[in-house]
Amino acid sequence: MTVDFTFRNVDSSDLLMAYMTDRLEKLDRFEVKPMEVHVVVSGQRHECQVEVTILEGRRKYKAVATTNDYYRSCEMCVNKLQRQLSKEKRRIRHHKNPEKSSYGKLQRLTPEMESDFTKPFRKEAA
Repeated sequence: MTVDFTFRNVDSSDLLMAYMTDRLEKLDRFEVKPMEVHVVVSGQRHECQVEVTILEGRRKYKAVATTNDYYRSCEMCVNKLQRQLSKEKRRIRHHKNPEKSSYGKLQRLTPEMESDFTKPFRKEAA
């Protein structure tokens, strides 16, 4: 998982980046494909807004939280994303016809690929 940070109207904070990266580690268990995470931290008067966008393959997940504390906004975004990702994982797992879904195709191909690599390679003479 790669994490990019953007700070708008706010000074960059190493503590906030480390905290957000640590909280995003909770989402690693949902990672099927490599995820790109983009975090935008912005502040206006007394509002602290955190926006997190996750790109995973062809899917896009987004969460926005506005509170009076950056750490609370980070926590709210991670909880929203965790809910979205778990719902998507549950939807894929309990698909009506799992053989036709991409998750089912991956599970079906894995044993076939393993058996192809266990066979000895013979070069036929032409």
